[in-house]
Amino acid sequence: MSDRSGGVKETEADAGLHDLYRAYSGWLTARLRKRFGDETEDLAQEAWVRATPYSRRGVIRHPKALLMSIVENLAIDRARRRSPQSLSPADRIAPRTLADPPSQVDMVLLKQIVMGMPPRLQEVFVLSRFAHLEYQEISDRLGIPVTTVQWRMIKALEYCAAQLRL
Repeated sequence: MSDRSGGVKETEADAGLHDLYRAYSGWLTARLRKRFGDETEDLAQEAWVRATPYSRRGVIRHPKALLMSIVENLAIDRARRRSPQSLSPADRIAPRTLADPPSQVDMVLLKQIVMGMPPRLQEVFVLSRFAHLEYQEISDRLGIPVTTVQWRMIKALEYCAAQLRL
């Protein structure tokens, strides 16, 4: 799209992505550098490209959570491309590509967030993220429908994102 002066006209979606980039690019780069070291710049660029369709759909309610989900998926894809046969089931879920282990401060913050969750959300979150159970396994273990597991996990992730924004 061009304006009358021959320049490129910025759409609302593009403006939203630019605002998102300005607000979170430093945060994203710092997070990636801690976790992925040399791959930081490539992952960051690819994450912004993959975030574009989301910005075109409207307001992104949890930008940090979205960006980190995109990066996790990118890291899994890269690990699979490198050597798909060598990945263990746990690596297929959460890649072990951390450049540095989490700091004690990060670990304490995570523990505080998880311990502050409502018990039903906490139970599902811990079984999914720390015991690496799939939703069906959590459903079977807790005797609740898979849709309830999914709903509780969404609420748990929203809770985490809200706590990280404080």
